[in-house]
Amino acid sequence: MTQNKEIIVHVITNFAGVGGAEMMLARLIQKTERDFEHVIISLIKTSEVYQSTLERCKSYYALDWNGVNSLQVIFRLRKLLSQFSPKSVQCWMYHANILTSISMMGLKHPPKIFWGIHHSLSSPKEESLSTKTALVVSKFLARKPVGIIYCAHSSLTQHRQFGFQNQNSTVIPNGVFLDNFKLNTKLHQPLVVGFAGRYHTAKGYPYLFETMAKLKDEPIIFKIVGSGASLNNDKVKTLFEKYQLDAAKVQLLDQISDMPNFYQSIDVFLMTSITEGFPNVLVEAMASGVPCISTDVGDAKYIVDNNEYIVKARDSHGLRNAILKYYNLSENEKIELKEKSREKIEKKFSIDWVAMQYIKFWET
Repeated sequence: MTQNKEIIVHVITNFAGVGGAEMMLARLIQKTERDFEHVIISLIKTSEVYQSTLERCKSYYALDWNGVNSLQVIFRLRKLLSQFSPKSVQCWMYHANILTSISMMGLKHPPKIFWGIHHSLSSPKEESLSTKTALVVSKFLARKPVGIIYCAHSSLTQHRQFGFQNQNSTVIPNGVFLDNFKLNTKLHQPLVVGFAGRYHTAKGYPYLFETMAKLKDEPIIFKIVGSGASLNNDKVKTLFEKYQLDAAKVQLLDQISDMPNFYQSIDVFLMTSITEGFPNVLVEAMASGVPCISTDVGDAKYIVDNNEYIVKARDSHGLRNAILKYYNLSENEKIELKEKSREKIEKKFSIDWVAMQYIKFWET
């Protein structure tokens, strides 16, 4: 007779984007579906992007939350959680943390609620009004959950300084399926530098273009992917024309679906962000054997683990020098750096290890 699996309910603010929290939830469910029955409750909506993940679940729900209907959503959430009576509820992102904690108030036998924070607080003043409000409310509710999982060491430190108090707080980084990323030891001629990130203030696009402008006379090709990374985006077009870049050397590829193949097409990965929590792209690139040059934001330094290729944020001159430093390495040195990049990810960021940390935390 087959023993019933334990149910884990995941409450996420929105299961429709392609952010780090969403991707980590999808990977965690795929890795642990043999051990648990998963239920996903998205406060806003779900997306076909995660259809294969949703099909792995016992059930899933989208509550169409829009802020105005918060009370209605809280009662619906309370009803669903009472219906499933899970031992543990894992929340993902601020608003899910808040609404789940409120929905469970007053229950005689509430489940163990674990918050998940996948956000950097390096620039609190620049956050949206919605996020600022969520932060204030979260600070007062932070003692309520059994524990809080942060995706980055920097995020844990920042939130504690902001006033989040919960003695059972830990860092569990985002993990990757190593089999999805093959070691790339190929060296391209000319050198190909890759960048991946949607057009957003946090991603540091002005500094990306400044860096490329400083290298436009070098035999280097840049491949830029991400939603909005196109000349159809007026802001990107303005930057492109301002620095008189060559379309043959700066390839704007917009959003793509096959990131593993993208990593195979580049030699080194560049991240110019001015704020991050846990930058998944660095882990994916390094899992592919692609060395990374990054600004010192979030847990970038912890992931890259090579100070020679970590530059302070907004420093296009430093990014230029780091790229040239890699460019001037010998072929053997470049290949050795590729192999070491993959080894670092195998040791610290495999989905097997990460999933085990989640399971252990749920047992606290």
